[in-house]
Amino acid sequence: MKIKIERLREIVREKIQEAAAEGKFQSYAKGSFSSMISLLGKGGNKNTPPFKHKAAKAGKSGPDDSGYTA
Repeated sequence: MKIKIERLREIVREKIQEAAAEGKFQSYAKGSFSSMISLLGKGGNKNTPPFKHKAAKAGKSGPDDSGYTA
């Protein structure tokens, strides 16, 4: 099956536009998540169970235990 150069250009343009739109959303989502985590990190929770650790920063893992003792 042969594709004409005009059709190939069309396909490439469509894919580039889709990728750009997805990148904009990913950037927005990352910023939104980051600000949500920082807002939660400011919370007034004391270091009492189950809040023994501060909230994790964006891109970091949470605490290794939940703070509960059984």
